[in-house]
Amino acid sequence: MGQLFISRGVGTLTSVACALWATVAMADLQEDLQRGLDSFIAERSGPESVTGISAYVSLGTDGPEYRAYAGTMGKESNVPVDAGTLFQIGSNTKGFTSALILALEAEGKVDIHDTVGDWLPEYPEWADVTIQQLLQMNSGLPTYSETAEMNAAFVNTPEREFTLPELIAMAYPSETVNLPTEDGFFYSNTNYILAGMIAEKASGMSYKEALEEKIFKPAGLTETYYEPFSYGEDVLSRMLSGYFYNPDCTLYDADCKVSQLAPIIGRDVKEDSVSWAGPAGGIVGTPEDLAKWIRALFAGKVLPEKQLAEMVTPMSLKTGEIIDDVTQEDPRAFTLGLMRVTGPGMEPVYFYLGMTLGYRAAFIYSPELDVMVTGATNSQPPGGEEMMTPMLIDIYMKAVKEKAAQ
Repeated sequence: MGQLFISRGVGTLTSVACALWATVAMADLQEDLQRGLDSFIAERSGPESVTGISAYVSLGTDGPEYRAYAGTMGKESNVPVDAGTLFQIGSNTKGFTSALILALEAEGKVDIHDTVGDWLPEYPEWADVTIQQLLQMNSGLPTYSETAEMNAAFVNTPEREFTLPELIAMAYPSETVNLPTEDGFFYSNTNYILAGMIAEKASGMSYKEALEEKIFKPAGLTETYYEPFSYGEDVLSRMLSGYFYNPDCTLYDADCKVSQLAPIIGRDVKEDSVSWAGPAGGIVGTPEDLAKWIRALFAGKVLPEKQLAEMVTPMSLKTGEIIDDVTQEDPRAFTLGLMRVTGPGMEPVYFYLGMTLGYRAAFIYSPELDVMVTGATNSQPPGGEEMMTPMLIDIYMKAVKEKAAQ
């Protein structure tokens, strides 16, 4: 299923006349954006059980911006989604965690070639795994978030406040835990819980404090939040309801005919504890602040040039090897906490679809073209029904055309 996954499928003048045409084109893109969101709510509220969506488009650091919203704050709500509506952004959190580690590296406090054994000797079975392997998802470590223990907590104790070591214990080899390790790229949330714990040791701060001081602040984020356990009313009052509707079996659910998570299908998870997600997926924010974060990262406001280069070095999902860039023949790569992808008719872009039990948030960004699209909605749908990303890709391709015409 992948509660924090990036989608199972991962798997585009000077004359008065020209100025007038550009004004019409900008109006068209705003209309296209609003039309896309309205159609998404109208057509996908059934298959994806969504009630609200928010999206943002930027055609350059100083270029035109477009915002659109559709739907309501929940199934029982008539309050419309607006610019201040908050969403869980899921695994987009991983980019923040990677950047935090690299910011600490720039300060000389840690090195991505250090090992788990160097920083967390209490996990000797994983002592030789490097921080780089954690962040690049090629450590092979099992993922705690799809275990029977985690599933039982989702169903029976959604208010439970997990510590980071308690999450690790669900995946770490013991008398009661014997999960398979993997070769090559394997998407495991365990990697990022370990990275968060290392960041705490290296910084001498809690993950929340380090994140706010070293990432949120330099990036200028004002609508992005992190809590280690549960969010307060100041955040929850602005967050739309989020619904779990995914009947798919989870990864370690052997001989599954009915998912262990079937009892929570239809649940509004808005007020559940987010402690299970932590540094792998616990951040809340708006699509516009997600765009601000990515722009700040690539503008060098968060990391020095050396660390930014480390962060965006792509590893092919096809071969598991470091590559210069994605191509049509090798179209998907994982960096340190981001995806680099391409496809027919689309130049390479950075992308992420983050998902929690009841929310999705995605960005598509081309530093080369300086075009950004972000969006978020409020469900985890059945496998194969996630259609927000294709809609955002369509908007992105239209935005690229408009940018080229300016």
